[in-house]
Amino acid sequence: MLLEWLRKWDPWTRTAITIWVLTVLFVCVRAAVQPYKRTLFTTWDQAGADWEQGHDLYRQNWNPDQDQFRYSPLTAVLFVPFHHMPIRLGGAVWRLLNAAVLLGGFALWLRAAPLTRTPRQQAILFLLLAPLSLSSLNNGQPNPLVIGLLLAALAAVEGERWWLSAALIALATTVKVYPLALGLLLAAVYPRRFAGRLLLALAVAAVLPFACQHWDYVQSQYVQWLQRLGKDHRWDWPLHMAYRDLWLLIRLLHLPLTPQGYLVIQLVSAAGCAALCLAARLRGWPRRDVLAVILVLGTCWMTLCGPATESSTYVLLAPALAWTVQRAESERWPWLLGLMTRMALILFLFCVIRGLWPGVNRIHALGLQPQAALLLCLAYVIVLVRELMMASLTSPERQRRAEVPVAGAPGW
Repeated sequence: MLLEWLRKWDPWTRTAITIWVLTVLFVCVRAAVQPYKRTLFTTWDQAGADWEQGHDLYRQNWNPDQDQFRYSPLTAVLFVPFHHMPIRLGGAVWRLLNAAVLLGGFALWLRAAPLTRTPRQQAILFLLLAPLSLSSLNNGQPNPLVIGLLLAALAAVEGERWWLSAALIALATTVKVYPLALGLLLAAVYPRRFAGRLLLALAVAAVLPFACQHWDYVQSQYVQWLQRLGKDHRWDWPLHMAYRDLWLLIRLLHLPLTPQGYLVIQLVSAAGCAALCLAARLRGWPRRDVLAVILVLGTCWMTLCGPATESSTYVLLAPALAWTVQRAESERWPWLLGLMTRMALILFLFCVIRGLWPGVNRIHALGLQPQAALLLCLAYVIVLVRELMMASLTSPERQRRAEVPVAGAPGW
């Protein structure tokens, strides 16, 4: 039955389904067979136990097979059910949940994204999504869950489900703080419809842990969490251990910039992203076009200028990378801009493949991932600014373009 069902699909669709089934199956089986090797799930399991038993979440003394817990108290609450599962089952279920939210969120976003796509083009997008997702799914990082929630939030905005979008952004923010950046972009572009809802959803998420444990305990955990966030910057760590962001490139180039100066760059770049998103809205672009701008600029900022970018964090950029690469090919961007998007994809693929062998820290020290993100961001911003400045791209024309399939080279 399964083989007959697969034969009905386009070869690219069959390939995408096969790749993703094998990927999810591999990471789930590996988690069950090796529950204590190359995994962060043991940290999540322990956090659920600590919360339930009223122990400090942000202590220094963790077991050798565990990492320090850096996430919000509400995240620990969400991990309590996983603590009651056997470690092998819990690790597999956690990875399955991450994969399901990532793929589901991406599918929802594609339905709301600009340009109607053929099944083959959608299959290629899912294939392009796979490489940057493998690392996070394999080691049990929550990044696939986070970007899946953000994609679903953007799809909810397209469907006028503002409360649902705010709730999804708030949930993603409780897991990792920097998804709030995408919520703030939405609030800047749709202040009357979204800003108040987002604020209320964040307030509910912040208060909810107090209903799950004693008040004094929860309050102390919030204090410790905020203190932990204030210390986790890695400004002067060895290059191979530092965060893989724009600051790493600044250090590699030996630019005379202080952490305070870098903070200015972070704030200015965030304001620039908001200005470009707002400009697209004020030009009368269809909402799905504006949401695409928010996704690409928001995830580029989170990875390049966010507070804690590691190798696995770049799964946040995977949907924007896949969509931008396909758009560059189908719309035949100027050769230099197209080359920049292809180089970004190649650099990311190289880092993923190289990560399968020992000694990958030497590669990370070269800053290839932030270089790739910077290439992608610059190419997209140049095209975006050009479109904003072109009088020919009026709202009616963009609307008509959104109703026709992508035209491009064979395979796209």
